[in-house]
Amino acid sequence: MTTSYDPSLATDKDVVRFLIQDTGADSEWFAQDEEINYMISKWKPLYGTLEFVAAAIADSLAARYAREVSYSADGVSINLGAVAQQFRELAASLREQHKSSLVGGFPDVGGVSPYEGTHPEIKPFAFGTGMHDDKSAGRQDYGSQDFPEYYPEENPGV
Repeated sequence: MTTSYDPSLATDKDVVRFLIQDTGADSEWFAQDEEINYMISKWKPLYGTLEFVAAAIADSLAARYAREVSYSADGVSINLGAVAQQFRELAASLREQHKSSLVGGFPDVGGVSPYEGTHPEIKPFAFGTGMHDDKSAGRQDYGSQDFPEYYPEENPGV
C-alpha cells in the first residue's frame, strides 16, 4: 500500500486527498492510494464529480472511527467518536458541494449540442401559419370538426 500527495493537484487522487484534507506526510494517512483509486473508479463514472468520491471516502472513514471508543487514563482523555462525527459532517458538506456543482449548464436534448449548427444542405425550417395546408396530405387538424374528411374537388380518387 502506498501513500502520496502532490500539491499541484495533477491527478484525481490528489484532488480527493485535498478535499478530505489527507495531505500531511508527517501525520498518519487516512486512506491509501489504492483505496482512493478504487473509490474514484467506482463512483466518478456514476456521479461525475470528485466531491462525491471524497464524500464516499469520508463516510468510510467515519465508519472506521465509529468503532473506536472513548477512554481516559491518568488525566488524559481520548474521544475518537467525535472524529467519526467530524467525518460524517465532512461527507455531508462534500455532498452539498457535489449538488451545487450540478446546477446550471446546458439542457440535454438527446445528443443535440448548443454549439452545433444546422447542416448547410438542409433547408431552414418554416413554422407558421398555413404549414399544414397541404390538401393532398389529408386532414391535419386532428379533431377539429370545421374541415371535411377529404377534399373531393382536388383529389377525386380519394
